[in-house]
Amino acid sequence: MDDYSAYETAEAAALYDAVFADRDDAAFWLAMAAESGGPVLELGCGTGRVLLPLARAGYEITGIDLSAPMIEQCRAKLQDEPAAVRERTRLRAGDMTSFELGGRFALIICPFGGFHHLRTVEQQLACLERCRAHLLPRGRLVLDLLNPDPAPPAYLRDEEQAAREATDESFDWTDGRRIRSSMTITGYQRSLQCSDCTMTYEVVELDGTTRRITETFPLRYVFRYELEHLLARAGFSLVALHGDYDGSQFGEESVGLIAVFEPSGA
Repeated sequence: MDDYSAYETAEAAALYDAVFADRDDAAFWLAMAAESGGPVLELGCGTGRVLLPLARAGYEITGIDLSAPMIEQCRAKLQDEPAAVRERTRLRAGDMTSFELGGRFALIICPFGGFHHLRTVEQQLACLERCRAHLLPRGRLVLDLLNPDPAPPAYLRDEEQAAREATDESFDWTDGRRIRSSMTITGYQRSLQCSDCTMTYEVVELDGTTRRITETFPLRYVFRYELEHLLARAGFSLVALHGDYDGSQFGEESVGLIAVFEPSGA
């Protein structure tokens, strides 16, 4: 079931790391870990943006990601960490729909919309079944999702204007080089609740020349009550819904949908 993979080169993984390193969610995940006490499993750990702060804070953590280059980037970072951090960290290149780790966790997290990359109900349920099998009886599963608008923007319904820049940012990189990044939504499949996305990294060299690297992937939107029914099918009960990383309650204006679940009957 690995048709949702992206970031299949080492350079693409490094670019992702540079662009998304400063997201403001680390404190939220540290608070979730503090409530659980660990151990922690992170689905879609990537290059360790969330995993490493948790390991440094003293939590035993396992990270799994389908992208081998992302895992290798994380593994390389670990070599610069103290021995105690390395000892409480495990990394696995693998599919979040079919993993078997031989242990159970007090907390399983899937930050930064990783669950959106599962584009079929079969994939979603397979992932949730694996999560339930790996959770301790009163363990928690936390999914960090977008809160989608049920009506796609007009330009997504207009075939002549299907491609539209959603983001456009510039970042300093290494040796004086810069990165311009943008995410383009190139289409919306309403029957599948799925956007076709392209992430473009434009590397600006010191001499002004540029080169472009692109990653394409689908994102399947999940609505609040759809999510609750999906998790109920997988044997989970809702504990809390947050609208942002500050722990605020999910509401009408929330951009995010951060859902906390535990096994039913726990």
